[in-house]
Amino acid sequence: MKKVIIAVIIFILAIALTYVYFFHLQPVKKNNPLMAVPKDASMIFQLENPFEEWNEISDNQIWNYLKTNPYFKEIGQELDSLTVDMKNNKSLYEMVMNRPMVMSIHKTRPDDYDFLYVIDLQRATQFNFVKNYIQDLDEDIENVYSRDYNEQEIIEFSFADSPTTYYLYIHENLLNVSSTHTIIEQSIDQLKKPDIIRDLDFVDISNELGSNDINMYINYEAFADYLTIWMSPNSTETLKTLKYSGMSLEATENVFSVKGYSSLTNEKSNLLSALMKSGKGEVNAGTIVPGNASYFMSLGFDNAQDFYTQMEVVLKAAEDGPSYLESKAKIEDYLKISIEDDFLSWIDNEISLIQLNSESNQNEVELAVAIKHKDLDDTKERLDFIAQQIKKKTPVKFKGIKYKGYDIQFLSIKGFFKLMFGNAFKGIDKPYYTIMDDYVIFSNSPRTIGKIITAVNEKTTLDHTKEYALFMENFAYESNLFVYISAEELVLDAKKLLDNESWQELKPHTTYFQSFPMIGMQFTADGDLMRHQMQMNYLNHEQMSNWKALVQESSTVQEEVADTSKTEEEEIIAVEEILPEDLNSKTFIEYFDNKEIRFEVSLKDGLKHGRYFQYDSLGNMIIKGRYRDDEKSGSWRYYDAEGNLIRKERF
Repeated sequence: MKKVIIAVIIFILAIALTYVYFFHLQPVKKNNPLMAVPKDASMIFQLENPFEEWNEISDNQIWNYLKTNPYFKEIGQELDSLTVDMKNNKSLYEMVMNRPMVMSIHKTRPDDYDFLYVIDLQRATQFNFVKNYIQDLDEDIENVYSRDYNEQEIIEFSFADSPTTYYLYIHENLLNVSSTHTIIEQSIDQLKKPDIIRDLDFVDISNELGSNDINMYINYEAFADYLTIWMSPNSTETLKTLKYSGMSLEATENVFSVKGYSSLTNEKSNLLSALMKSGKGEVNAGTIVPGNASYFMSLGFDNAQDFYTQMEVVLKAAEDGPSYLESKAKIEDYLKISIEDDFLSWIDNEISLIQLNSESNQNEVELAVAIKHKDLDDTKERLDFIAQQIKKKTPVKFKGIKYKGYDIQFLSIKGFFKLMFGNAFKGIDKPYYTIMDDYVIFSNSPRTIGKIITAVNEKTTLDHTKEYALFMENFAYESNLFVYISAEELVLDAKKLLDNESWQELKPHTTYFQSFPMIGMQFTADGDLMRHQMQMNYLNHEQMSNWKALVQESSTVQEEVADTSKTEEEEIIAVEEILPEDLNSKTFIEYFDNKEIRFEVSLKDGLKHGRYFQYDSLGNMIIKGRYRDDEKSGSWRYYDAEGNLIRKERF
């Protein structure tokens, strides 16, 4: 009897140990959810605890504001509904709660896309949870089928009152769901030989990125194709210079930030690859960029000659590579100059492209290039030499003018900046230039240069604003590429650049874009990868209203302060120091907001020279006179709105 009891105890113990081993101690295969993601995924989101993170996002001020936008409203409602459905269904919620999940986006048709969800069930696969789940949903689902694909069972089902069919399969610890059967089948194909997760560039980025609450990856070849749903293929070509990006996402009540890494393709050199091989440079352009600039892009490098050497590789590899070499040789031979000795030699460690709003009819936006120099005297000497060589060889007779203490000269070399630095700078052609502080400023329009001069003199550059200074504390002092965007000003640019149909489509969304008044992006070489960061500061409706009111109040106060040093004559005459779009222009005209002419004056070499007429906002002439060499000359007559002469002066 005792032996029987011992045998029973041993048997029970064996059963218990077997249970513990198989359900608690047995190693469970831990497949990475990324291994089930097909290689045509354009974007991949990796979430450690999707519902906890979604709950945090749902309470976030930025997201709740964006959900009032028609574009995000539908997405928000769908995700909110999904969360409610999950919580209402105990079996489903217990199955996926607190479990890591990967979500990927795939283009399925020329004009459509769909998602794949891969959930790491960990030990949940030891239980027949799918069968239990389907039983729990017996009243909610219909048309449940199963079929095999490459030795893997696929469950097909649809919900009552819904035309959508869902496809589901389980591989060890991975639950995979999509509403497109081809995505599920491609996912099954990946299990035996994963593509993305075994790509060394992707592995490097994933390792550097580490574990975060939310990681996002971009596969640029597929992403460029995905964007063609809404954009032309040509507009996405530049994305193909990148291979992968990985980034962590973080959102507080006032800031949305993205930090991560990217890899570049080795097939074709580009501006970014050239910068990554040229060291880092300082981001100092804020000292000369006006506070109302739409954006500026700062290129940073350790040595200008090294950067240009790398850019030559890019330019030679371009479609017009042979013409580049020919054009460079022609310029140097014709003008008897050396681009390396006479131009590159004085450049320090930063080149910036600046965009300002334009008030003229000639330019829809105003562009300028600011190049940091190493030595003022040497820079002036080199540029003067180039200008002299141009005058010897070309019919250009422009003498240059002085504006608020700065000399503005003319560099009449067509396509010079595109030749030097590629298509990003093709908007600067046969520019004017001036040397100020640590920079040489180039622009097609002397008026643009004048705005920059005025901003520096009046201390209204970005560096003189508290908001910009605080914003820049989030970024490194040195980098390869830094981009600053002012949403308010960029919206004004969009209104000028877009056709009416495109503007009407964009217009309802402008308020949302303007809620992120400052956007910054920074890119820096980090070994074989590129480290990048993006930050957007958020202001809600009330904060935006207060901010705009403060700006308007400040402007009003400035307008109300009287300048007692001005004489009556100076207050009446509208024209002050002017800069036309082209210093070879024969006239300069300025308009009221109602399109009536405010004044017009004849010019010679950019200076006021000849007849001057001034009008009121109704079109009545109120002043008539003449200028000679920028000074009033001869008889000046002043009229009232009825055309009666009220005063006459002679100079």
